Amino acid sequence: MRQQKRLLALALAGAFATPTAVLAQTAEHKAPGTGPEHGETARAASVQIYGTLNMNFQTTARTGATAAGTTGLATLAGPATGIDGSRRTAVSKDSSNIGFRGVEDLGGGLKATFQIESNANIDGDALTGSVIGSRNSKLGIAGPFGELFFGFWDTPYKAGTYGTKVQDPFRSTDVFGFQSIMSSPGFNQRSGSYASGTNNASFDNRASNSVNYWTHPYQGFTAKLAYSANEGKTAGRNPYLWSLSTNYDNGPLSLLYSYELHKDAFGLTVMQATSTATSSKDVGHRLGAGFAFGDTILSILWERLDYRNSGTVAGVTRYRRDAWQLGALHRIGAHEFKLRYNQAQDGSCTNVAGNCSTGGLGARQWTLGYGYHLSKRTELYAFYTKIRNDYSASYTLTIGGAPGVVTGPGIGSDPTAAGLGIRHSF
Repeated sequence: MRQQKRLLALALAGAFATPTAVLAQTAEHKAPGTGPEHGETARAASVQIYGTLNMNFQTTARTGATAAGTTGLATLAGPATGIDGSRRTAVSKDSSNIGFRGVEDLGGGLKATFQIESNANIDGDALTGSVIGSRNSKLGIAGPFGELFFGFWDTPYKAGTYGTKVQDPFRSTDVFGFQSIMSSPGFNQRSGSYASGTNNASFDNRASNSVNYWTHPYQGFTAKLAYSANEGKTAGRNPYLWSLSTNYDNGPLSLLYSYELHKDAFGLTVMQATSTATSSKDVGHRLGAGFAFGDTILSILWERLDYRNSGTVAGVTRYRRDAWQLGALHRIGAHEFKLRYNQAQDGSCTNVAGNCSTGGLGARQWTLGYGYHLSKRTELYAFYTKIRNDYSASYTLTIGGAPGVVTGPGIGSDPTAAGLGIRHSF
């Protein structure tokens, strides 16, 4: 009896000493009422904990605002105030996240897939947006046909550049991300999330309540399709989103076309509150190409955003603008050098009252960066970015940045940011 007790104690101790992570990644799942005794062989499921911690110390400012009382501004522009954003410092957690993802082999070539990703507020800011699943999260089925999943996920329009040679040299994130101009019409609009029934003017979003289908690569071609359900439908509003991206990646060459439709998101009303309507149709188009020359990648991206209001309206009923981008990335051993130039045109518009001016709505952005890779997962980096707004424009810095600089100051003011940071992925 004493020997049996010792053996039982050793068995229990060994079970509780087994690392939890190993159990999570190698556990064999058995559904209720199934298993080998019911003619079904248990199949392996794997779970991975992953994340990116990305912090930088930055200095930001916004200067050169158009003087108060200036006339001849664009129709969509607000009044000139001459207000600048004073220089200040910040510690930013740009896009830091932690997540869990996994697959279960269902047999017959099918797999169940899931991911739950959340913000990681490691700089001590307010915990707004820190709920579980506040970033890319899904549940789906994958097989020979590709993957079909439901969730809260980056739209294909946003994700179309990921992992390709068209990708933003600065990884489409941080205060220096390309969304400062690409995907934004200006007017202090920043990328964020899309939800049916809320007004939205940005085209680089994560869509809630979405159904997504991604193909497997076929001779270099892939496609992504997403629909965000019209849960916000009312008697006079039918808001939904369609997003599509098609890619060709073969050897040194990447090609891209992306399209996105926002129905009844009233982007023009976001830009100008007096632009009212009973319905709206906002559309984005992107074309891009990238090519690798040894350790150097060069890329070009073009975009058109087109906003239309219809029905009983006042103010501007249509605004269309084009923008383009040139990017370069060069690696020498552990060193990485980055350069990007973006430019938004003034665009064109129509107005219920007659004449509609877009004078001074253009902007340009220069971004420089350097990275030193301490390992495959850890990078030290430095950056500088500047947006030069024309006299009616208010393009702004994207993810991160001091709130008093990225939004609010007068039209025509020019945001700048510079800093040092560290990024670690696991």
